[in-house]
Amino acid sequence: MIPIIDPHIHFFDLEKGQYHWLTGTNPPPWPNLSLIKVNHHKAQLNNPTFLVKAIVHIEAGFNNNQPYQELEWLEQTVPPLQYGAIAYLDITLKPCLFSQQLKTLAQSKYLRGIRDITEGNDADRLLHQHVQQNLATLSQYQLHFEAQFEAHQHNIANQVAQYCIQLPNLQIILNHAGLIESDKPYKKGLNTLSKCPNIAIKFSGIEHIISPLGPQTCLTLLLSYFGEDRVMFASNYPVCLMRQNYETVWLGYHGLVENELLWQKLSHHNAKRLYRLK
Repeated sequence: MIPIIDPHIHFFDLEKGQYHWLTGTNPPPWPNLSLIKVNHHKAQLNNPTFLVKAIVHIEAGFNNNQPYQELEWLEQTVPPLQYGAIAYLDITLKPCLFSQQLKTLAQSKYLRGIRDITEGNDADRLLHQHVQQNLATLSQYQLHFEAQFEAHQHNIANQVAQYCIQLPNLQIILNHAGLIESDKPYKKGLNTLSKCPNIAIKFSGIEHIISPLGPQTCLTLLLSYFGEDRVMFASNYPVCLMRQNYETVWLGYHGLVENELLWQKLSHHNAKRLYRLK
């Protein structure tokens, strides 16, 4: 079996968590939603080709009012599989409240950072007056920010790059290949962001990306900007079930890379280093 680390996984327990975004009256209009809108746990990652050595669990809306509850549930659910956890936390909170809530979350030894989705018009929240101080607090805790916005939003990309310049010890990891769309001017944003050595990017969420570029061209593009040490393959399971099952996603990734050393970096080593996994 081929060993991998998957740095973008979501597990669901619909009986214990809330998941209002998925189970509420306005669920996402995704294909195969019935495959996604069920419980998902680590056993479902088992497959005959790839050995999942570790994962990074990205917050999934278990309870955004009490995000520590998702961390507690993960500690009961994921071990002995090695993992790191990204919790939800509002990046625009007043700094005193942000610091207080982060202190609670940081009691989990598995915490590696936070995510606050800022796609579309919500990206303007990254311009909020509290963001820089809250990112500085993350950096002090040696935690990182999992950023999710479109690379073609140049004003947002420029501001995020400024945060990284002003906070050189802060790590930011971009989700889902910067949500690039072929008909949008994404290259300028990727160029701006990639110039910051403390920004890495995940080749994930391909099922979301509106692009006829194709996976190979997309990967080559990311590598040309960020280099082979700041790009990671990730599945976005179970959202990937919109298009492909877990094993098929990783088979596709494996088919994109002929060089074994590059494969090991993209599928294992980079995630292990950036998320401080054993």
